[in-house]
Amino acid sequence: MATLYTVSFKRTVLATLIGLCLSRYAFALQELSDDGLSATTGEGIAILPTNTYMILRAAGPNETQNALLTDRTKDTGYIHYLPVGGLTSIVQDTNKDGYVSDGVTAIGGSVRPVDHSVGKADLYLYGLALSKNANNDVNSRFDSGLTGLIANAAIASWGSAQNPWIFKTTTAKNVPNFSAANCTGASDLSCQITYLNLEAPLYDITRPTTAEAGADAYNLKLAFWTDAFVRDQSKAEGSVDQFNLGENFGTTAAGRANRLRLQAIWNGFSINGSNLQMFQTLNGATNTKGMSSFYNNTLGLAGVLRFNSGDGANLKATMTDTTTSSIGTTSAWTTISNGQDTTFGTSKTASTGNCGNASTGNFTATAGSAGCKYIVQNQKRTDTQTRTRTWTAPNVQGVLRLSTRETADTDRLATPATGGASPNFASNEGLYIYNLNANLVLGSLYQPVILGSDGKNLSLEIARIPNKPEIYKKIYTDYSGTDATYLGSTCNIYQCGTSDIANYQGGSPRTDYSASALSNKKLATHSSISIGTVYSPDGGKTLLAFKGDASNDAIGISFGGPLQNNTLTTTTSNTAIQVRYAERAMSTSTWLQSSRCTGTNIWGTCNSTSDTTGYLYQWQYDNGTSLVNSANGWTATPTSAASCNGGSGSCNNVSGTTPIYGTVANRTWSDTNLNGGAWKSTSSAAVNAFIGASNGTTGYVIPATNTAPIPNVASPSPSTNFGSAVIDGLLIQHMKITTTGL
Repeated sequence: MATLYTVSFKRTVLATLIGLCLSRYAFALQELSDDGLSATTGEGIAILPTNTYMILRAAGPNETQNALLTDRTKDTGYIHYLPVGGLTSIVQDTNKDGYVSDGVTAIGGSVRPVDHSVGKADLYLYGLALSKNANNDVNSRFDSGLTGLIANAAIASWGSAQNPWIFKTTTAKNVPNFSAANCTGASDLSCQITYLNLEAPLYDITRPTTAEAGADAYNLKLAFWTDAFVRDQSKAEGSVDQFNLGENFGTTAAGRANRLRLQAIWNGFSINGSNLQMFQTLNGATNTKGMSSFYNNTLGLAGVLRFNSGDGANLKATMTDTTTSSIGTTSAWTTISNGQDTTFGTSKTASTGNCGNASTGNFTATAGSAGCKYIVQNQKRTDTQTRTRTWTAPNVQGVLRLSTRETADTDRLATPATGGASPNFASNEGLYIYNLNANLVLGSLYQPVILGSDGKNLSLEIARIPNKPEIYKKIYTDYSGTDATYLGSTCNIYQCGTSDIANYQGGSPRTDYSASALSNKKLATHSSISIGTVYSPDGGKTLLAFKGDASNDAIGISFGGPLQNNTLTTTTSNTAIQVRYAERAMSTSTWLQSSRCTGTNIWGTCNSTSDTTGYLYQWQYDNGTSLVNSANGWTATPTSAASCNGGSGSCNNVSGTTPIYGTVANRTWSDTNLNGGAWKSTSSAAVNAFIGASNGTTGYVIPATNTAPIPNVASPSPSTNFGSAVIDGLLIQHMKITTTGL
């Protein structure tokens, strides 16, 4: 015997629907004239909800309006979703050996391998609320406050007298059926469908700006929270061990019980433009070419479900980039090597250094050293550049937030339906989905969604598109635009098929599907889902996700918390150094210091001499053009002695002594007394090698402009921002979902 397992909904659902219709705060049925409707909706029942909101509250005495609007702890009215009936052996046989065993009890004379336990879902949906998004707070499931006697959360007018909700029955003609034959005209009964249609207000091309015109319908708030458990299917509801499912079949373990708690809040969206049809499907399908006779004359559904937050093309985070410069003050000239010692530095004096500047002795051994040849000074200037990049999130009205964290730990099995308290959810945690636009096309009158059953299980199937031009050309899209006979198009925030009513988007079912009636028109056949910064480059035909540029960034999905403004700053600095130096060089001059006769000819005349060259060593100083004699202590070169050659044999002429070294005055120099020299800044490889690059480079002049490099700053986009996303042109050619009885 086959058993059909279903889901049990408590009377809360029925009571909610009845209360929604009867509450004076929920719906007002406004009388609408035929003149106001004839051009827009045709015949039917028009419904115009005004000053309405809904929220599931805990059972109890009547509440004041203030308590209803402000006390969220009592948002514990619930829908209990619990599959009824036991689990089948097919499901419980987890190791697939043909037996359901606890590993202890003998089955068929032997103990079989143990199976793992299998639980059942137990779901409570609490505080379901539908209202106006009054304060754009993603941490508020229902906005408080009154304006006059009207709740701020009340939807002032869900539509308008010209654009209300419609509930009607209509017959569509020239609807292609599943047979190979085409429709023969409006009188062809095999191509006629009478359908029951529920239609939300049409989607305005230009959004209304006043509440009376239906502006609140584009700024809805949907919220609820839920507790989900895994229950032991062998325990009755309310049993102390109902959630204590053990690891293995037939066991109980209190430590394994747990709960999943979730809150959902969706601000700033609309369902305008949605519609749903119910009808009996047409005939003609056979069990060939992928089709099924199951499609014939059964319950069919079709519709367009539109959940739109609005156009996201300009919903961009801005990135500003500013750089501030600071040019430092150039320091005074500072001596870094004072010319008193062969080593670099200023620690030695004329007396303690090894250049011999305070003596009159031999200094030639150190005269070639750079430390004795140069006095070096430098000037420094430190410049900075600070670059700041700021990421500023846009103001977003449409936000879907899913969160789980509470402000404090609660018992893992506590839930209001069994005596627990309502939770307090953390205010800045969860998954944030910005500007969600979901436009879902679910079949059509000629490609219906079919509900059925084989007596055991339920099935939901979107019929396969047959190889019949009369049908598939009303579904497929020619994106090139060259073949106008293809009428399919994508439903998105910019378009949803061709509308016959001015100032509204299309998407509604038609009453005539003949070629003449559909000439130059498009049908909504493809779905789209976009998140965040998404735009259309071709007037609504296709959608693209914005990738960001130098000035703007895409938003869409944020994990861990809401998008926050972010600033990154980097500062670079540079110390520019210019060098000047004084230079001297050892001057060596010679003279004939002595001449002595060492041999004579037969006449006694000296024809052989012993001559001595005299040497004078002293410093010359560079005046910027050439080396010049020192300003102080310069010693003139002695006059050469007369040569004895040709003189008497006793000739011995002497002029001074040798060697002669410069005086102390000739050797004395400092950064304040250059002794005839001058400061130079021309490039010198010798000076550069002596002082090292860290002390500057000769020939370089500090410019008037900032010398610090432009800082590199990473993108300031928050790490929680995952950008935008889009699924465009989604067409379901065939899909079937079948339940398997548990």
